[in-house]
Amino acid sequence: MMKRLLARRWLSTRMYLVVGLSALAVSVVLAATFLGLVPDAETQTRQHRTALAETIAITTSALLNDAEPEALLATLSFLRERNPALLSIGVRAESGDLLIDLGEHAARWSPGPHAASTSAEIIVPVWQAGQAWGRIELSFQPLRADGWLGQLQEPSVKLAAFVFFACGMLFLGYLKRMLRELDPSRAVPQRVQAAYDTLTEGLLVLDPKGTIVMANGSAGRLLDPAHPGALLYRSPSDFSWGSLDGAPLARDELPWERALATGQPQNDQFLTVIDTAGLRYSLRANCSPMLDDRRQALAFVISFQDITQLERHRTELKAAKEHADAASQAKSQFLANMSHEIRTPMNAILGFTEVLRRGGLARSGDAARHLDIIHSSGKHLLNLINDILDLSKVESGHLEAERTPFAPHAVAREVIKTLAERAQHKALALDIEFPQALPAQISGDAARLRQILTNLVGNAIKFTERGGVRVVLRMQPQAGAMRYCIDVCDSGIGIPTDKLESVFEPFVQAESSTTRRFGGTGLGLTISRGFARAMGGDIVANSVLGQGTTFSVWLDAGDLSATPMLQPGALAIEADGPASTPPTMRWSFPNAQVLVVDDGAENRQLVRVLLEEVGLRVSEAENGQLALDAVAQGRFDLVLMDMQMPVMDGQMATRLLRERGCLLPVIALTANAMKGFERELESSGFSGYLTKPIDIDALLQELAQRLGGKAVALAEAEAEAEATTEATAEPEIRLERASATSADRTDRTDSADTAVDKPLVSRLASHAKLGRIVARFVEQLPTKRARMEEAAARGDMAELAALAHWLKGAGGSMGFDALFEPAKALEVAAHEDDISAARVTLDDIRRIEARIRLGAAVPLTAHAEASA
Repeated sequence: MMKRLLARRWLSTRMYLVVGLSALAVSVVLAATFLGLVPDAETQTRQHRTALAETIAITTSALLNDAEPEALLATLSFLRERNPALLSIGVRAESGDLLIDLGEHAARWSPGPHAASTSAEIIVPVWQAGQAWGRIELSFQPLRADGWLGQLQEPSVKLAAFVFFACGMLFLGYLKRMLRELDPSRAVPQRVQAAYDTLTEGLLVLDPKGTIVMANGSAGRLLDPAHPGALLYRSPSDFSWGSLDGAPLARDELPWERALATGQPQNDQFLTVIDTAGLRYSLRANCSPMLDDRRQALAFVISFQDITQLERHRTELKAAKEHADAASQAKSQFLANMSHEIRTPMNAILGFTEVLRRGGLARSGDAARHLDIIHSSGKHLLNLINDILDLSKVESGHLEAERTPFAPHAVAREVIKTLAERAQHKALALDIEFPQALPAQISGDAARLRQILTNLVGNAIKFTERGGVRVVLRMQPQAGAMRYCIDVCDSGIGIPTDKLESVFEPFVQAESSTTRRFGGTGLGLTISRGFARAMGGDIVANSVLGQGTTFSVWLDAGDLSATPMLQPGALAIEADGPASTPPTMRWSFPNAQVLVVDDGAENRQLVRVLLEEVGLRVSEAENGQLALDAVAQGRFDLVLMDMQMPVMDGQMATRLLRERGCLLPVIALTANAMKGFERELESSGFSGYLTKPIDIDALLQELAQRLGGKAVALAEAEAEAEATTEATAEPEIRLERASATSADRTDRTDSADTAVDKPLVSRLASHAKLGRIVARFVEQLPTKRARMEEAAARGDMAELAALAHWLKGAGGSMGFDALFEPAKALEVAAHEDDISAARVTLDDIRRIEARIRLGAAVPLTAHAEASA
């Protein structure tokens, strides 16, 4: 209780001592009173009244025996007059009759016939001739009032109160002087105390019981700014302490309490405290015991360092980090969206280009050269996009590497085969060497290693003009473990010594002229090192300027105790592996039905062309809901499902298919290349996925595994196609070569686009299969353009933006490049609610539409009328 009162600071320490000492004095006086050592006036008065009553009783008995009632009345009257405190006298017979009434006794007397005597009303029996005759009733003035007021008039209470207050005043003056002399703070010289007060750290000295016996000014300002000098005789634990995160701390968790309990120092404890003014401080506390010669604690010294500002900065840095993480997450989401937006049109560009390069367009003259340029540029653009996305994964720390068994020597051989043609084109040797035995397998990520080696070997070929490139595989012991090392050595231009590390930085190349001379983004080595480190390894470089460079990749080989070792000869044989399908081979499929689900008509048509060419039957759906209806009504062997579609997206549609018990293989067609998307697809029920732009070989190989397709010789494939055509009575599906005049008619220059009278002919118009798709687009264009003008007229910018988005994607895919930029500008104007710009752009689109031809001399309007 005393400690709680002290914590609330209702009284000073001196007053507590005064109250305690005064209470002790009162206790002694009360004990003396109880033992009868202190005279009591009230007790004496009671004794006097008792004696007077006995005297009156004796006198009354004597006068009754003498039968002198007049003398009795005179005697009683005399006694009443001689005793002012005696208010009334009554003589009552045994029968209860009041025989004598002096001083209005009947009105004053309240007790009944059997009442007991008190200090104010005394009853004395009267005897006559040896028998009870009656009684004498005496009513005296009460010694004190009734109730609690009477209790306060108790002599012992009065005495105790007097002693308490008298002693309190005496003790107060006495202790004031004595405490001043006994103040522990005076044990420290004033100059030393002044020095302590100048310290910015708060200092407290506790006695072995945990009471503060010394405090400097900083401690007072931290804990009790209103009374900085009033910390003495208090416990530091009485303040409100907590952890840095704001959670309250129990008393036994405080460092000085642990030091008091264990006698051990407590260092660098981070706490918060709320002072008496309600302000919160963050502190770093240290508590150390002061020991005597017997290693016993004499006192405990606590130091507090105010780190409130540092903690505030830490909180701000944490908030800034969270903001940066949110921005990074937004960037990742942006990259995922941009991956989809960029890869979707790239799908059409590279897909149709691949179709044409496989035989749909005459491979001669400018047409073949232009087609190769389109395909090469598209592949280059796709590689740049992949580099940027991979760099984003490396920088964000979201890069994940698999740990599965694979053969690095086989991966290296695949990379050599892939890049052999590029080396031969520059007349360079490209060799793989096995100077020692290697494990048949290690645990790691084969895909990431393939990317690393492709980048390193590709760079070596790029920067080498004479000589060759060697890929050397070896083992290297390191700190009791084994590393699997691959060296890529070239005889190229070399790298200056001071530039060896900078080449691994993003967008940095060794020389400023490198980009102009050799091209590239400067991301390949950054990404490759990130991949290597994600697999527990690294990449280092050594180079001699003008003589060549060696990039060494090392990986953690892991536990090789159960792995067989292959000798160099066996490695060379195994690394060769099965040959890929030669160009003279084609895919052949059994009669199977495939459902293609995509909101882009052009993408559906592209996939249809590819699948029907190898003998598959194709149905289409433009959103997930239609796909559900189609699967419910028809029989399909496989579903190709786009991800982002209106009405219902691919993930929801696939999830509903699985909930309905559908076991068909569902392959996702997605432009999302971000890491971790595979798990999301798997959880939605997809059987697998292919990324956009679609790799035709990968698509056909995936379908072959699912539908039982096989690679056959080109002649056999053509025979099967003819047989399938006769059996199904379908028109022959093959890609015809376009004439050189069609390529010549293609409008490829910006200056030609501005010519009002020059016709626009799609570069796909002469293709037997794709020409029909182009024709349908041409038929739709006038209607779509009219809907755009109607939407603009009524101010429906949402519909106008949707139509412009359709035209932007479909126009380029159908070979009318002149429509792309106006459609893009129209979409932007619709989103920005700029009706003036939209109308100007619609005029441009109308003029371009008037120039569109299906052939050399067939205008759009003529074809539309013929179709009608």
